[in-house]
Amino acid sequence: MNTNKKAIKNTSLRDILVAGLLVLSLSLVACNSQSQSPSKTKTSQVDKKNDKDAENEKDKKKKKAPVPVEVATVSRGDIQKTYRSITTLEAEKEVQVVARSTGILNEIMVEEGDHVVKGQLMAQLDIEQLALEVAQLQATSSKLKKELARQKRLFAKQLGSSDTLNRAKFEYQSQLAQYNLSQLKLNYASIRAPISGIITERSVKAGNFIRNNDPMFRIVDLASLKAVLYLPEKELINVRKQQQVLLKIDALGDNIITGKIERIRPSIDSQTGTFKVVAQLDNSEHQLRAGMFGTIELVFDLHQNSLLIEQQAVITQDNRSHVFVVKDNKAIQTPVKVGFRHKGIYEIVEGLSEKDQVITTGQQIIKHQTLVEIVNDDLQNSEPQVASQKETSNAGTTPSTQVSATP
Repeated sequence: MNTNKKAIKNTSLRDILVAGLLVLSLSLVACNSQSQSPSKTKTSQVDKKNDKDAENEKDKKKKKAPVPVEVATVSRGDIQKTYRSITTLEAEKEVQVVARSTGILNEIMVEEGDHVVKGQLMAQLDIEQLALEVAQLQATSSKLKKELARQKRLFAKQLGSSDTLNRAKFEYQSQLAQYNLSQLKLNYASIRAPISGIITERSVKAGNFIRNNDPMFRIVDLASLKAVLYLPEKELINVRKQQQVLLKIDALGDNIITGKIERIRPSIDSQTGTFKVVAQLDNSEHQLRAGMFGTIELVFDLHQNSLLIEQQAVITQDNRSHVFVVKDNKAIQTPVKVGFRHKGIYEIVEGLSEKDQVITTGQQIIKHQTLVEIVNDDLQNSEPQVASQKETSNAGTTPSTQVSATP
């Protein structure tokens, strides 16, 4: 009996314990479900907000602000095709005056920088000894001349022999030659200018003993200055006589010296592959000097009334060029064909019309039909500078106002 009571009691306790555990488990599940419900609600709200932000971002992209750009107006003007090279100025009339007589240099009449004319006295050697020699030889010549005349009279009267007459002739002619030579030396003692020009160098001082062929002065005729340049053989077909040249010397600032091609060497140097060209320059104001270096442009061709734009407006990729033209506040990519080009100015052969507004700043970050906003108000200042042929031919024109193109 006791044993059965204990077994029933243990069974009841076990059932109560199992029931308690079951109730506790159900309570925990209910609590977890209640705690997860607000979290799911919060996550749902975040997702809705993200979707709304994405939609707003799409709307902003659709309504993106226009890109600020600067434009230039396509204009018409003249543009030249030129070839640029380095040149050295040389004087065709340049002489070094040397002594042709011997003696002490008594006096110098000119200095470096002085202008002299042909035949002008520049220096004088001591002539005292030479003058005495001339006087002596002159007296002897006069004596022999009279003797020759006497022998002629005697021979005519058959009172003298032919040998005596011939000997008198020889002695007189020999003495006369010596007299003329001494007279020439006396003349050479006066140093005179062989050409007209500027004294660029004086190599002697008063009191120096001068010998034959000693250098004394150097004279340069500034009017004979030429620009000498050497061009590659491929340019031979483009060069012709009387073509205009434009010379710029650094020492003269922005002044432009004009000239024309005078000579073209018809042969090509086999070692350098170049040919020589000589241009005559306008040096009426005597600004140029022999030995100056400068930049020279040969004007090969001139296109008048061409469409011109700034170089920075043209984008070239894979040998194809295009620009962006502003139409209805949109950037329209437009293919163009470029002609002459030089100093920031391009000639447009095809693709544009006069007064088109071409983007010059900001075109690298835009695409076709991008919405743009023009920020430069004064479009007149953005037009390419154009120079007429008449303006480029005037001395004093600055290179920045010349519209030309290199090949």
